[in-house]
Amino acid sequence: MAVLNALDIALVLLTAAVVYWILHSGRRPTSSLPKPPGPKPWPVIGNLLDMPRKQEWETFSEWATTYGDIVYVNVAGHPILILNTVEVVTDLLLERSMIYSDRPSLPLVDLLGHPEFNFTFMQYGKELQEHRKVFANGFKKSRLSDYYDTQYTTTISTLRNMRDDPVNHRNHFRLHAGQLIISATYGLKVESFMDPLIQQAEAALAALSFALSPVMWVVNPVPIFSALPTWLGGSNLARWKQDLYEIQYVPFNRTKQLMAAGSAPESFSSTLLQELDAKSDQEREEAETIIRDCATVAYGGASDTTVSVESSFLLAMLLYPQVQERAQKEIDSVVENDRLPTFEDRSKLPYITGIVKEALRWHSPAPQGIPHKLTRDDEYQGLLLPGGSLVMINVWHILQDPKTFKNPNEFRPERHLPEDPEFSAKIEQASRIVFGSGKRACPGQAFAEDALWLLFARFLAVFSVGRDPAGGSPTKPEFQSGSLSHPVPFKCDMRVRSATRSNLLDQE
Repeated sequence: MAVLNALDIALVLLTAAVVYWILHSGRRPTSSLPKPPGPKPWPVIGNLLDMPRKQEWETFSEWATTYGDIVYVNVAGHPILILNTVEVVTDLLLERSMIYSDRPSLPLVDLLGHPEFNFTFMQYGKELQEHRKVFANGFKKSRLSDYYDTQYTTTISTLRNMRDDPVNHRNHFRLHAGQLIISATYGLKVESFMDPLIQQAEAALAALSFALSPVMWVVNPVPIFSALPTWLGGSNLARWKQDLYEIQYVPFNRTKQLMAAGSAPESFSSTLLQELDAKSDQEREEAETIIRDCATVAYGGASDTTVSVESSFLLAMLLYPQVQERAQKEIDSVVENDRLPTFEDRSKLPYITGIVKEALRWHSPAPQGIPHKLTRDDEYQGLLLPGGSLVMINVWHILQDPKTFKNPNEFRPERHLPEDPEFSAKIEQASRIVFGSGKRACPGQAFAEDALWLLFARFLAVFSVGRDPAGGSPTKPEFQSGSLSHPVPFKCDMRVRSATRSNLLDQE
């Protein structure tokens, strides 16, 4: 009996301590908190059948409207949190970044081998931080001017291609992105869309886009690929891995060969490799691996998003002629017919900057972003956010939220200008979501914005876009499904504004 009394006393004291902690911490045990709302799950499979197979952003946006700032779904035992406002993204991914900066295991991405070199998919820790530091060092703002010659050269090449073959504008944009990234990253030149370096990157990106589909976040593809015979696509996995290997090693080794011969142009890789001269052999080998990894991320990851935004820009110029007219008037007032815009004109061309921001907002190239992982249970606004959850930024919904952006479906660059009545700090904050948030935000965003700004400014200085006289021009914007989303192919009438402007392309 004495023993029981002691246990009873201990239990009472423990209960009192728990009650005291609860009362004084203002919290309840997280196990008793409700999870965020979401679509009703099915037994065993949860919300698997609710996950969209196409136009994913529309479904996720509908859920945000129906269920609120955070939506919870469970897909066959895998919890997913969908963040639908800038405020929630900031509070969780930025203010609580230590538990929201990990990456989940994405089965097909892992199977392809991306986490072994691609810091985009690495777990949060020292290796990730070392890679991001090297990447950021190569593309930091103080070094952006080192890439200006490459920016100018590739842009002129693209505009010449547009002039000589206006029909295939999509391939010209792809070549521009590839030329720019390959030149800036490795100092190598490519002249054709069919160059193996371009084609390898295209193939690797196509595989990655498939691997990043929301359904593939939780589906284990190993048994599927193992069971498929070659004639049904079982060889895809081997080919995808080979493409990934080649984009890691082929261009990087070419740069090293040029450096050994003393003929390597300045680039991200050559500059950082030269800085390793004072290191020991072991330190140099480790550092060289990180440089190669970071170069691959730039080469294989940045081009597809750039192409998507450039195509969205062209589509917007077709559908919104008043935007094109205002932009050309601004450009003409600064450069007239004597020259093409340069980066030195940027402060005098704020509307072009607004076009860049609006092209990124109008249809995000990555509408769902890349999911984060919550490493432990968390509480937010009285809700339980389960540890282990995939955490998705609902990028498209945030950038289309009418509470932040009036008439969000419209392409309105002026909404990003301080003198516009709609402009606000919240618009600026929301617009950055396209580059991610917290410790996973894209470290190359300034370089990407430079590329878009120069191309858009020079394109509008030289060309005017109108409806295709043969028909087939779109009457509304349409975009392809996928984790990396592009405008549906469209036709347009692209004309040089004058012979003088055409000659400027040949003079540079």
